[in-house]
Amino acid sequence: MSKYTIEVYSLLKDKNFRLFDFEYDFYTDNIDIKQSFETKFIDTYLFNEIGQETVARFKHFLKRRLNNIMPYYKQLYETELRTKDIDFMLNKDLTETFERILDSENNSTVDSNSTNTSNDNVKESYLEQGLASISVDDKLTGVTSNDTTLDSNSKSTSTDTTHNKETTKLISQGNIGVTSSAELLEKWRKVLINIDELIINECSDLFMQIY
Repeated sequence: MSKYTIEVYSLLKDKNFRLFDFEYDFYTDNIDIKQSFETKFIDTYLFNEIGQETVARFKHFLKRRLNNIMPYYKQLYETELRTKDIDFMLNKDLTETFERILDSENNSTVDSNSTNTSNDNVKESYLEQGLASISVDDKLTGVTSNDTTLDSNSKSTSTDTTHNKETTKLISQGNIGVTSSAELLEKWRKVLINIDELIINECSDLFMQIY
């Protein structure tokens, strides 16, 4: 061990010491993957000497480096998953929607029959006027009769059309046998290992360089 610098191993002898006791951006929100990265980082630089005079300064530069480079590795992580067609244990994710229009017709017929009959009898009595004497037999009686019958027949037909839409959705997910679940998992792990190593290597200059 150097007399003037500090190895990561020496720092970890203190059980209360945590190298990653600060928040920093990471390429995935998965906590387990992030913790796995931190373990790899420590194992890689376990016997390296930090490149700053104090631990606090070293943590500051480490935090700044991780936050600066992580946007790139976020894009790289997403691109790797897409190009290798990896969705963890899933290699089939299909959603199909079928729609059809159902027409129904409702016919209604209304018949209307009506008969109206009216009988009007008007009796009118006329008395001769202007005579000196009028006998009962001389009274003139007039009768007017009016009979009316109206027949009415009507028929009304209406048609209503109703449009109904039927929707069927088919969702198919799972492993269809093109690639085994083990192969998918292996591809995903290789992506993680590759990205973790790239990030770890980008932090090498934060430690003392030995030539």
